Amino acid sequence: MEDYVKCFEDAAGRDLAQFSLWYHQAGTPLVTASAEYDAAAATLTLSLEQMVPATPGQPDKVPMHIPLSFALISDNGSEAQASSVTGGDVTGDVLHLTERSQTFVFSGIASRPVVSLNRSFSAPINLAFHQSPADLAHIARHDSDLFARWQALNDLALPNLIQAAKNAASGETITCDPALIAALLEAAADESLEPAFRAEVLNLPSEADIGREMGKDIQPDAIHAGRKAILTMIAEAGEATFLSLAGAMKIDGEYQPDSASAGKRSLRNSALSYLTYAENSPSRAAEAFGTADNMTDLAQALTLLAHRFPDASETTAALASFLTRFDGNPLVLDKWFTIQATIPGEAALERVKALMDNPRFTASNPNRVRSLVGAFAFFNATGFNRADGAGYRFLAEQILAIDPKNPQLAARILTSMRSWRSLEPVRADHAHAALMTIERAGGLSTDVRDIVERMLKG
Repeated sequence: MEDYVKCFEDAAGRDLAQFSLWYHQAGTPLVTASAEYDAAAATLTLSLEQMVPATPGQPDKVPMHIPLSFALISDNGSEAQASSVTGGDVTGDVLHLTERSQTFVFSGIASRPVVSLNRSFSAPINLAFHQSPADLAHIARHDSDLFARWQALNDLALPNLIQAAKNAASGETITCDPALIAALLEAAADESLEPAFRAEVLNLPSEADIGREMGKDIQPDAIHAGRKAILTMIAEAGEATFLSLAGAMKIDGEYQPDSASAGKRSLRNSALSYLTYAENSPSRAAEAFGTADNMTDLAQALTLLAHRFPDASETTAALASFLTRFDGNPLVLDKWFTIQATIPGEAALERVKALMDNPRFTASNPNRVRSLVGAFAFFNATGFNRADGAGYRFLAEQILAIDPKNPQLAARILTSMRSWRSLEPVRADHAHAALMTIERAGGLSTDVRDIVERMLKG
């Protein structure tokens, strides 16, 4: 907090007109960073440049005052301390970036350190800092800041997942950097870390995250196949670790809602998820479903069964058991519909249509519609984005059916197609046609018409 106070104190001492521009300007700054170590001079040079993108009504932006928490991590994992720093203001472990570009020089650095920047998300920025897999793995192992460790693992994982998606699309062999696998498994097994943090680390970037990072020519099937392959490689390499965690994180006694127990449940469920990839069998998830004494574990086990083994007899039995047990609980039944609506693959659309004929599905119930139609459109990338466009045509029909009764619900579900332009051309054409079907329909509500016109205009 004191670093943000310093931002305002420093700004107050500057030109008030410039401070007013800085304080009121919109946009998220992009900070570009690069580091160079000079062994002979025992110096590290860190170059920073900031850019705030133009926004409507504000084409020209002034430099922001950006506090960046940092650490210089030595080979042995300790934090290197500079004898002096030039090029800008440094208070404790915070660099103050106040100009368009600044170069900070750290003297007295005996060996090349790895730079950890924007630790604890000290500034709400987008950071472009290219670091090698080895450097990211070093941060993931040694940084004392947990956010920085998570971010390093995330930055390690994304390029692997993106490349895996590209390889899947082109039919090439999918590989995974051993540095990512080693760093993930080391974090998972590190008992000095809270179970909740370890569980979060094991949750690799989602298919939606991968698609956003790719930005264009997105093929959801390839993203799904690539991510599944990476998960399998991690699972197979760490099977012993995950078996150990599944046992160690089991909680005996009555269910407790406290944070420590929740963290253990989360890590155990992550381990079980990886084990289904390593073993390629529904047995362990079916056993977890049968012994679960709380909704978190029960829903997780059912999701593992349905999403990984949709045609297995164990899955059919678990879905029937869940339905029988919670038939009188509308909110839990919504979860039952959502789990099935989000089963990956082309068969998802026919499954959703069949569930709409289930007597428990009521089209006049907004929550039930969200749990089935909305979940399918928002969270089933492979099922909704079928290459033949059937998912988009189905959604157009549903939007036109929902709109007269509940315009707000229809408009909300329609936003699931807001990224249609980023799809590969065949899917994008199908999506455009579905949007045009909606746009040309008569009697649209103001809500839906506004959304569809915005999407078509881009």
